[in-house]
Amino acid sequence: MPRRDRRGRSVLYELIEGTRTLSVIGMCKNAGKTTVLNSVIAECEDRGETLGLTSIGRDGERSDLVTNTKKPEIFVREGAVIATAEGLVPMGDVSREILDKTGIPTPMGEIIIFRARSSGFVQLGGASTTEQQKLLRDALLGFGCDRVLIDGAISRKSLGNPALADGVILSSGASYDPDMEKTAADTAYIASLFSLGEADVKTEGGARFEAVTESGTYRADELTKLADKLKEGAEMLVLNGAVTDLTAREILAHAKLLKNTRLIAVDASRLLLKKESFDKLERFTRGFAVLKGTRLLAVTVNAFSAYGMHYDAERFIERVRSKLNDLGVGARVLDVKNA
Repeated sequence: MPRRDRRGRSVLYELIEGTRTLSVIGMCKNAGKTTVLNSVIAECEDRGETLGLTSIGRDGERSDLVTNTKKPEIFVREGAVIATAEGLVPMGDVSREILDKTGIPTPMGEIIIFRARSSGFVQLGGASTTEQQKLLRDALLGFGCDRVLIDGAISRKSLGNPALADGVILSSGASYDPDMEKTAADTAYIASLFSLGEADVKTEGGARFEAVTESGTYRADELTKLADKLKEGAEMLVLNGAVTDLTAREILAHAKLLKNTRLIAVDASRLLLKKESFDKLERFTRGFAVLKGTRLLAVTVNAFSAYGMHYDAERFIERVRSKLNDLGVGARVLDVKNA
């Protein structure tokens, strides 16, 4: 059962209040994301909210297609609005009123939008790009949804894009890796990216230099401009595109010039580099910030592994909390079963 405060309110619902669009992101398959999603759905529908649901990837199937283990299905009540691939519609058992055919293709068919005319299970398979997800989000809101829930995985970290979602729940579990310490550390690192502070480039002093292309790589002329600008004492380096390990290597080639420079990404979804590269950049600079921050609402943890290598639940929670504290992340940590 969900944990509740003294007034009987769900802790999870309190955390998501004020978010019109919520992404639930899994660090891996079987991280407990669907269990959290079902908890959010139930809490919102108990309060009379009309929900819109969609996904990047696929969710709601009865068994995992890789591990062949049983998975929780996604349950909605009458009135929910679903954006999903046409091929997945018959795999649910709700009565449906088709509202729109979007023209957005997927390997499982065109994405359609329907309203559930009975309570039951649905399967989600949605758009693969951020722009397509924005279109679906706006369409769901246009059909009268009070809140839109987007299901996804860390491999599609674009779901953490603040232009798409008002808030993010990050789900992690023992299926990520047999080593609990690695799972806790990697979870805390991703959470720390989602918790980066915003930089106000209009009021900060110093030069602003936008050096990175949309692909996340430098052109030769940009490298020359970068060196010249850093020599002049640029206080900010705004990274327009994806920030990758390659980007880090190119920036670190000018490490001696970076000590007074702050690195600014567009948002956390653009930070696609390993922790080792991130840490090196932080060491040689004034650190990272983003133009638009992400609201990390909670981190949920699941001690069960689909591969049989389970964690001790209390120990796992403690390690994740400890790693988050080490990185200065104040997000609430919830056991997936009690979320």
